[in-house]
Amino acid sequence: MCGLFGAWGWSQQLDTTAALEALKSRGPDDQGEFHDPCGLSLLHTRLAIQDLSPLGHQPMQASDQSLVLVFNGEIYNQHKLRRELEAAGYNFRSHSDTEVLLNGFHHWKQDLWHRLEGIFAVACWEPHDQRLTLARDRFGVKPLLWQRKPQRLAFASELSALIASGCCNKEALNPKAIESYLLWGSVAAPNTIVDGVQVFPAGHWASWELGESWQLRLFSPDQPPAQRSDLNLSAATEQTRFALQQAVQRQSIGDRPVGLFLSGGLDSGLLAAELRRQQQGAIHSVSVGFEGLPGAVDETDLAGQTADALELTHQRLGIGPQQLDHSFDGFLEAIDQPTIDGFNSHLVTQAAHDQGMVVAFSGLGADELFGGYSHMQPGPLKGQLQARRLKLHGINQQSRQALEQTRSSGLPSDLSLSECSELELRGYLHDTLLRDSDAVSMAQGLELRVPFLDSELVDLALSIPADLHRAEGPKTLLRRLARNQLPEAVLNAPKRGFNLALAPWLLQHQRFHPTRIWSLLQKQPLQLSRRSFWGSWILLRLSGRFKPYWRYVVLAEWLAQC
Repeated sequence: MCGLFGAWGWSQQLDTTAALEALKSRGPDDQGEFHDPCGLSLLHTRLAIQDLSPLGHQPMQASDQSLVLVFNGEIYNQHKLRRELEAAGYNFRSHSDTEVLLNGFHHWKQDLWHRLEGIFAVACWEPHDQRLTLARDRFGVKPLLWQRKPQRLAFASELSALIASGCCNKEALNPKAIESYLLWGSVAAPNTIVDGVQVFPAGHWASWELGESWQLRLFSPDQPPAQRSDLNLSAATEQTRFALQQAVQRQSIGDRPVGLFLSGGLDSGLLAAELRRQQQGAIHSVSVGFEGLPGAVDETDLAGQTADALELTHQRLGIGPQQLDHSFDGFLEAIDQPTIDGFNSHLVTQAAHDQGMVVAFSGLGADELFGGYSHMQPGPLKGQLQARRLKLHGINQQSRQALEQTRSSGLPSDLSLSECSELELRGYLHDTLLRDSDAVSMAQGLELRVPFLDSELVDLALSIPADLHRAEGPKTLLRRLARNQLPEAVLNAPKRGFNLALAPWLLQHQRFHPTRIWSLLQKQPLQLSRRSFWGSWILLRLSGRFKPYWRYVVLAEWLAQC
């Protein structure tokens, strides 16, 4: 994994040194620059995973100087594509997937993107044609932000690089993004917290020539696959087993060993079992437990049972209030935008980094695809989804009324399981879980891979009828796969999620006192509800419900620090 940045039309205002420094944690192994006489700049920082030699250096140029490319991600089917390109007459100097992309774009142009199996954000510059192309993977696992103005363009892996370069003003906050954050706990795409900067859409490519308008095109499927009536429960289980095996095999490529975030649940346990089936030798895993934090979910005992059963080299890290103190500022530095969900992920990636991991598997995507959430169970989904999502804290009355109207009329009264999965994939997973996980892992120089979001596995899961997904309760297919592979305690454990209980920690620290937090927020041009803010503090003190107040804490501290 890496960091990339590009800009055109900014002349002397561009601070490339600061932009590279902002991306350094994403790519600690190497960095490079390309500057075209027309005024276009491409910057890159590298975390070497495939072909650790200097031959993987970026920006990478074609031998005929007709193409320059920067890339963040991993291409899992690079060997297949390499063979096709060699058969077409292309020669390779390295074993890196970057060179596969370079030659692939040279050969297929925009037909390359739908051929890729992987996670990626790519920028391709064709100097002779003065044409720039951007592309991002199907589910948006790898981040890409862009800012378009008349005669100016900038894009990057992180908002921090755009701010550091001088391409955007961190003081110019986006009111819609603030409202989105206070509503959902994260900023919903395509907005970012900085006005004028947007999230490049997942599963799209865009092409632009100097003096011309952008062409933005979708290359990934825009509809769920058709439901398969030919499957029974046994066949669905076996096809899921095979697809998961293929996903793990594809995503185990590279010149670094693959480790695991082991939560103690079904999803990460299945990845561990499949990785063990395919590999001999040491497989490292890490889990985080909580000490001195009443109410925090701690599944490290279950994680330990899984690790013992699969003979993993496992490390448990205990987290208490003191560790939270030490980690909070690092969390604020790591996240690209305010979020209420990323602190726990930051603690896990920190633990993995301390154990020497450079590549790790995560079980993200399994709940969304295999019916792991309670609102995916039979019943009227409208109320369940809204109860889960619509928590109106701190937004103005006009926005509140608009959202209430949406709540009453904007969502169908019921949704199919595949439609619900699609909403989760394009909403909460994309806007919060994947974005947060990438930000906190790359801040540690750690590449996170998500086998459950393998395209073939996703398409299969979406095509399996809901009655098979629910035949034996939530996540029927994954539970059937786990039989005889994972301990019974893991199979039978209820889903609890990986949740911190931050109420005691927030209440005991003067740093988080509401007078100070409100004072920090008042320094910003924000239209916040004083009543909602103090109501969230009272809720924290009286009931221990911390998330409404935690929203304000993260927002205030992030704005103060950035």
